[in-house]
Amino acid sequence: MDRGDVLSGAAFSAVLRSAFVFIFVLVIFGWITLAYVERSLIAELGDDVQQRWSILATDHENQGHEHVDRTVASLANLAAGGHHAVALFGADQGRIAGNILSRPAGTGLQVGPLEHAAASPDDLTRDYVYVSGPLDDSTLVVGQRLDLLYHTQILVFRALTLSGFLVVLTMLSVGYYLSAKSLRRLRDIEFALSQTSEGDTEVRITENGGTTQIDRIARQMNLHLDRLSRMIATTRNTAAAAAHDLKSPLGRAYLSLGKAMEQVEAGQDPVEAMADTQDELENMRVIFDAYLSLSRIEAAGDVHLTDRVDLAELVADLAETFALIAEDEGQSLSFDVGDDAELTVAGDAQMLQQMVVNLLQNAVNHGSAGNVTRVTLSRSGADIRLSVADTGPGIPEASRERVFEPFHRLDPSRSKPGAGLGLALVRAIAEKHSGRIVLRDNDPGLVVEVTLPAPSGSA
Repeated sequence: MDRGDVLSGAAFSAVLRSAFVFIFVLVIFGWITLAYVERSLIAELGDDVQQRWSILATDHENQGHEHVDRTVASLANLAAGGHHAVALFGADQGRIAGNILSRPAGTGLQVGPLEHAAASPDDLTRDYVYVSGPLDDSTLVVGQRLDLLYHTQILVFRALTLSGFLVVLTMLSVGYYLSAKSLRRLRDIEFALSQTSEGDTEVRITENGGTTQIDRIARQMNLHLDRLSRMIATTRNTAAAAAHDLKSPLGRAYLSLGKAMEQVEAGQDPVEAMADTQDELENMRVIFDAYLSLSRIEAAGDVHLTDRVDLAELVADLAETFALIAEDEGQSLSFDVGDDAELTVAGDAQMLQQMVVNLLQNAVNHGSAGNVTRVTLSRSGADIRLSVADTGPGIPEASRERVFEPFHRLDPSRSKPGAGLGLALVRAIAEKHSGRIVLRDNDPGLVVEVTLPAPSGSA
């Protein structure tokens, strides 16, 4: 796996941006923390220095100037290393006692450098927090070096830096892992699409049951690949079936034309052979027209699906016509319709007529003598149901879904008349009108039920 692809992945890029934001926030937080620590420690050290100065001032008031001189000198000797500063300066600003070499400017609580007698180049800082105030004609200065402040600031800075480094390192590691994981999933998708483009319609993207966006996309793409596979399989089957259905009439037409030419050369009348050729060409035209009708219905928009069509009147007229055809075949066909409901649908009258014709024609053509076909039209709530039930051979349950495929026929020899487009047209028209079609067993025979939505506002 190319590391560059991983580092350029969306997950790693998002984590990297988050890491920059975290570093920025950490810097702001660190600056605020250090400022707070500095202010708190200076205030605390200032209180401590102020108390020591007050103690010496009380001693001066109670026990006199000489006692304070000795105390300052004693404290100066004890304060080795320059951490503590104490000194007493006279009116001429000369040092009387202590370890501060020169009197600092200003009075009160101060923060700044002091010239300490024990100062060393290795000292962390020369800044002190100190109190300078008058004792009669003298000036008493008491201070403490800010070593604690700078040590604390260094520790806080190191702690923030180390924690920030660990957090950023963890974030980048997690981001790299997530990016690599996402890249593997994307490679799976890329491979599946590549194989599909090369003709392998069975390949699918591996699903791991995850809930990430890539997992959801993978599942959705698998659904599309399933649909594409079915469409390709249907197209192949349709092409093979169409070729088979066209091959027979085309071959017979070719033979009839050959026979007609032979009859012309022999001086015989070729009218019968030419009529046979015309019949075969007519069969081919019917197949083409049916397939073109199916294509137009599937490609049609909803422009002409707003007309009000009285389905009861349409079905009654067609049932009357097909009842005569059924009678000629030794069959019977009846029509029952509810009288108390409006059976009007919004749609295209020609499409709906074609749908009913195909249903009635299938029932009569596939039924033998004695077949009984019962057509009913009723309404249930917001649905209008058209049912065509016959007592013919029926359709096996395993084949009921496949009969909706174009050119699919139950007769393997394809010797019976028809192109295998009847039910495909019926379903296409029903779905175009937001309806559905269901096949059920009539024991014996078949029940075809088409459900169409009634227009809103009708009852």
